[in-house]
Amino acid sequence: MINSIAVVGANMAGARAAESLRSAGYDGHIHLIGEEPWRPYERPPLSKEFLWEGGTPSGSFYLHDEHWYAANKVELRLGVRATAIDLRAGALRLASGEAVQADRILLATGGAARRLPLPGAEAANVHHLRTLGDAAGLAADLRPGAQIVIIGMGVIGAEVAASARRMGCDVTAVEPFASPMIRALGDHFGAWLGEHHRMQGVRALYGRSVKGLRLSGAKVCAVELDDGEELACDAVVVGIGIVPAVELAADAGLIVGNGIVVDAQCRTSNPVIFAAGDVAEQPDFFGGRVRMETYQNAAEQGAAAAAAMLGQPVEYCRPCWFWSDQYDLNIQVTGRIDAQQQLIMRGRVEDDAFCAFFLAGDLIMGALTANRSADMGVAKRLVERRARVGPAELADVDVPLREILKKSAS
Repeated sequence: MINSIAVVGANMAGARAAESLRSAGYDGHIHLIGEEPWRPYERPPLSKEFLWEGGTPSGSFYLHDEHWYAANKVELRLGVRATAIDLRAGALRLASGEAVQADRILLATGGAARRLPLPGAEAANVHHLRTLGDAAGLAADLRPGAQIVIIGMGVIGAEVAASARRMGCDVTAVEPFASPMIRALGDHFGAWLGEHHRMQGVRALYGRSVKGLRLSGAKVCAVELDDGEELACDAVVVGIGIVPAVELAADAGLIVGNGIVVDAQCRTSNPVIFAAGDVAEQPDFFGGRVRMETYQNAAEQGAAAAAAMLGQPVEYCRPCWFWSDQYDLNIQVTGRIDAQQQLIMRGRVEDDAFCAFFLAGDLIMGALTANRSADMGVAKRLVERRARVGPAELADVDVPLREILKKSAS
């Protein structure tokens, strides 16, 4: 008998789990516990629309309106940290001293922005973007003419660079690799995106690293590079990844690696504790293990964990899918992109509207689209089905992708 479920993490994964529990007919207690003071919200807008609108969240920013939780009898506890899992007592202990009884626990603890390990990195004008509060602080510094230095051109850094240019800022980016988002897009498409940033006025310094921060009073006034060059700045944005929040799990004796280790049922090494979202190290669709930091994974794995906690059959193992909006580009990626795979193009990179497939033999491993969301809708299903197709047929634009999808079903 499951009388009470505690969900640690009032975020996408945690909120979707609570929603799915009620949709499945579960009528016991649901405790949704969040360290942030805000009810669950969408993180993707933090580097885009939220900044464009001056740090004011729109109505669609939150996953549910404030009345939804009471109407669905989800006890929302915000601004409180879970400090320990008491396995003997079957309870979750909070920083307030309270103990929350729970027959099942879901850890959707996410992660924290990786901090820049340099003196001065905690200055008020150095921004590590992860939370609504972080984004509000950054929005205040994105003024027309402001000199912004971005450290790291992964997804967050690249999106903030585009947003800062939209806001009229002067942007310089420092990236140790050869192009932006190179881990996600690979060398070829990373270079394509880098050219877009250059044309939009971003000064990008690739193959460079940051050596130090120079302070003037309580703020950073310049960023020193590895060769001694100094970049004057009004604000600094750090985008060097996240650190998964595994402390609660590790202290409870759960197995952790690059995140909290779970199986395809989202179950940890303890059968009554589950994990989902950015913190979960899960079975990879292509073999091995992986931790995904994507909107899609957080939402779908949160729902899968809810079903598993109720004893329903679950086999969650999906290829990744994510998107990034920068300037006039909508970039989407699914599956695995590898320079060793055969590249099949539909459309031209020069037109900024294309679909690129990545094949291992005749097996579709992944796809990347630019401004072709309809193609990505089909490409995701082709990857999920482990579809096989001849390279010549896939390259033939006169053969609709939906025809290839139909063939893969048979």
